[in-house]
Amino acid sequence: MKAWKESASLILAARQKCIRPSATNFQYNYNLLCMKRHAKSKFMPSTYVFPGGVIEPSDADLKWDKLFSTFGFDANSFKTLSPNTSVRPQIFKSGPNELPREISLRITAIRETFEECGILICKQSRDDSMQFGWAGRIEISENELQSWQTRVHNDAREFYTLCENFKCYPDLWSLYEWSNWLTPTYFVGRRFNAVFYFACVPVVPQTICEVTEMEDIKWDMPGNLLFSASKIALPPPQQYEIARIAKFESIDNLLDFAIERSKIGVLLNLPVKVELQDGKVHVLPGDSISDGHLAPMQLKNVFNASIYKHSKL
Repeated sequence: MKAWKESASLILAARQKCIRPSATNFQYNYNLLCMKRHAKSKFMPSTYVFPGGVIEPSDADLKWDKLFSTFGFDANSFKTLSPNTSVRPQIFKSGPNELPREISLRITAIRETFEECGILICKQSRDDSMQFGWAGRIEISENELQSWQTRVHNDAREFYTLCENFKCYPDLWSLYEWSNWLTPTYFVGRRFNAVFYFACVPVVPQTICEVTEMEDIKWDMPGNLLFSASKIALPPPQQYEIARIAKFESIDNLLDFAIERSKIGVLLNLPVKVELQDGKVHVLPGDSISDGHLAPMQLKNVFNASIYKHSKL
């Protein structure tokens, strides 16, 4: 039995009509989507996260090949989903009689995004008049949307049925591989091995919360989300990724970066908690203190230093 559940999340950016100043000095022309987990959630309750969830067997079912083939896709169509590297984290190793993980994990991210907030990242034809790189999206009437959200929530296999019903396919090619996070070992409950994908849509779409899992939907500029981190609970991966994204004021530049960045693949991030004299920090692979000084599987790493001194290491 694996200690970590394998999952996929989607970082979704949406262009806003005008450039607005944020709580920082940056002026952004896009918002990011974050959702507040239910207070009764078994994992990180009441925190703001990106939509996502655990991979289900139906996401890797080979029958998806049949659906994609009806739109003219063949085996060669999926080659661009894999980065140009032979070094891949464990989560991308697929089992026998399964779709490659580069396909199934994207299906997971798209399915969970639809289930949790009603955004359907799908297309109904290969020649949709969408700009290169931007995610396709299908609008569903509110009544139908809520009904399908419930059906998919209750049974992940219903997402395939949804695609058949609306004659569409998951837009895998607009999800760009972004990062891979492993829940730290000091978490005593559920832990996740999560792939984060990144996608852009040209407008802020209609969203409807799936109330059994989520309590709130928040669209905001990355600078504002970081500035509000003391008021809203952002887990370390969300804080880290939003901080990376916040360096880009233009969604067009951000999308260009994501497309190029996805070509080199990702490495696994396992945060290690370090307790200092006046606080706590998370250390990642590559940080100066991490090499040879920390025990990733140890529940507590203690250093006789202040946060300021630690930052100078």
